[in-house]
Amino acid sequence: MAIPLFEKNRTMLFIAVMLFATVSLLVIVIGFLLYQSQKKDIKNAAGQQLTAIADLKVREIESWRKERISDANLIYNNKTFSAGVNQYFNRPSSSSGSQQSILSVLKAMHESNQNKNVLLVDKNKKVKWAAEAPSVDFSDIHSLVIEEALTKKIIILSDFYIDKKTNDAHLTMSIPVLFAQSGNESAIGVVVIVIDPELHLYPTIKTWPIPNSSGETLIIHREDDEVVYLNQLRNAANKPMMMRRSVHEYKLPTALAVLGVKGIVDGIDYRREKVLASIKKVPDSRWYLIAKIDEKEIYAPIAQRFWIIAFFVITIIIICGAVIAHIWRYQESKHYRLQVEREDKRKSLYARSLIEASLDPLVTINIDGQIMDVNSSTELVTGLSRGKLIGSDFSNYFTQPEKAEQGYQLVFKNGVIRDYPLAIKSVSGQITEVLYNASVYKDDSGAVQGIFAAARDVTELRRTQKELKKAHDELELRVHERTNQLQRTNEALEAEIRERKEAEKLIELRTRLLEATNKELESFGYSISHDLRAPLRAIDGYSRMILRDQLDRLDSEGKRKLELIRSNTQMMGRLIDDLLAFSRLVRLEIIKSRLDMDGLINDTWNELQIINPGRNLSFIVEKVPAGWGDRTLIKQVYSNLLSNAIKYTKTKTEARIETGGYTDGDDNIYYVKDNGVGFDMEYYDKLFGVFHRLHSSDDYEGTGVGLAIVQRIIHRHGGRVWAEGKVDEGAVFYFTLQREDGLT
Repeated sequence: MAIPLFEKNRTMLFIAVMLFATVSLLVIVIGFLLYQSQKKDIKNAAGQQLTAIADLKVREIESWRKERISDANLIYNNKTFSAGVNQYFNRPSSSSGSQQSILSVLKAMHESNQNKNVLLVDKNKKVKWAAEAPSVDFSDIHSLVIEEALTKKIIILSDFYIDKKTNDAHLTMSIPVLFAQSGNESAIGVVVIVIDPELHLYPTIKTWPIPNSSGETLIIHREDDEVVYLNQLRNAANKPMMMRRSVHEYKLPTALAVLGVKGIVDGIDYRREKVLASIKKVPDSRWYLIAKIDEKEIYAPIAQRFWIIAFFVITIIIICGAVIAHIWRYQESKHYRLQVEREDKRKSLYARSLIEASLDPLVTINIDGQIMDVNSSTELVTGLSRGKLIGSDFSNYFTQPEKAEQGYQLVFKNGVIRDYPLAIKSVSGQITEVLYNASVYKDDSGAVQGIFAAARDVTELRRTQKELKKAHDELELRVHERTNQLQRTNEALEAEIRERKEAEKLIELRTRLLEATNKELESFGYSISHDLRAPLRAIDGYSRMILRDQLDRLDSEGKRKLELIRSNTQMMGRLIDDLLAFSRLVRLEIIKSRLDMDGLINDTWNELQIINPGRNLSFIVEKVPAGWGDRTLIKQVYSNLLSNAIKYTKTKTEARIETGGYTDGDDNIYYVKDNGVGFDMEYYDKLFGVFHRLHSSDDYEGTGVGLAIVQRIIHRHGGRVWAEGKVDEGAVFYFTLQREDGLT
């Protein structure tokens, strides 16, 4: 049976259906594009974050490698250490200070850097010393690295390898020990440092800088057609270098890395999870760093947005369908208007159900302003029943009745009103802010019968708007304060920068002047040395020739005067030598290391005994704390002080010399004491002056430069020098050296 309404309005209905389908499709497409745009933005943000993390980790790995090389250079550039190693290889049973010094350096290297092991190997790859017993695979693993260090004479840092004894991953650093002999420098051995990456490197790689559940950083390298995972993985029970994958698994970010791909990539990791990864090459190594995160974690925040977008898409489609349905109902009601009496009750019930289905308050008002009908939402918001509301004045239920009345008149005037703000007051006193949408309804003749109004509760919206405005105002205030603070800070920084630039220019000018002066003084010193030495040698030579060739023609007084000439020329030569030695101390580079003071003192004393045979000397060494300084220069200090003690005790039948030291705060204090002729403290200010002597050169040989050299060496070490003495009761000379952490 054909439907008359459908047959009559077929074209219009077809157009309405097509319009509904077009609008629905357009809404779906817009929603999909919006979702994809947000997904792309989230992925780009995650990629930028991964790139920043990868850059950070690569810089940390580079810093770690540079620190290892810097530690190695402490040995590689230490000539004193090389000399000590040479002596240790040639005389391993000796207990001299230099040998104890190199062993102290090796032990300190093992302890301070927390390395796995430190070994000293000769050029035949034979272990001469080891902090810990080497593993059985020593020659298999380290041989090539040692050979490369010996051949190239440079520091070699190996790649990761597996210790066959423990199955742990290690790295090896080989430091050649270079010793110059007869003008030729050769590698006499190698210091091998076995590095445990678990101590510093792996924790650095593993740490993820932001809260995250799936983020992971790993390093790899390529061996033949395999990708080797070099560190412990976060989501797998593996050991470093045990997990391997084929380079032909092109979905693996690690495989893409070794094939030359860089930057952000999509892939599937070793867990078969989809990930977003950033690939970076670690400079100066075979390593690649991959920072990755699971896609499901990246897109987790967009899931809620997806349902919100889907809700709005469905809502719009429903509204469009409702509009089409409304059109259809309007046509249907027009077609069946003749049957209105029979269907009146049914329509009334239907309209009632439609009103009650709304969650918003709905009300029908007649032309006199009285309420004709309401839904249950209106009863709930006013706190009154439907029976009490019907027939009452609608404006009585608003906080501003006059404004409600004005809105009522606007509807009659314009036929419709949209988003008219009012506030409903319930009998309990609760205020509900609403936006009213209203329109007039008419009878069949077109006469206006009243108003149909719907209210939308915006209480929560208003509260949110107020909070947003408050937050916005607070943010603007903070931005303003921060801007003022930054402006003041920038002004202060600019002033400081200007001052520093002026100071730097002044320092640079003074430095150039000082350098020019030093060069002139150095040139003058060498010129004086050369110009004075030649005539002195001539005077001494001719005097010696006269004594040799004309001895029989000279009387005793002539001989004495010629001997006096020779003695004074030789003294002048020593003065020139001491003066040049004193001036060179300013330019001499200081290489500090841990000092075995007992060994250093014994070495110095043994050398001085050879120079002073036949003397009955009592030498006592009390407890001496370990020192920190340049071994050669500190040995010169002891040589000068002990030489003075030997010289100024020569009149004593029982010469007694004592040395020792103790700790005071951040300094170690050392002393040399003798029972010689002493000195008068009244002339103390001349004691450390150049060429200043408190005793006659006829009684005690010397040039008066020795104590000045001692003072300059100790001052260059940041220490102090002083002395105490009494005439004919002896003297005590003190000097200090700064302590180094770990020295006792």
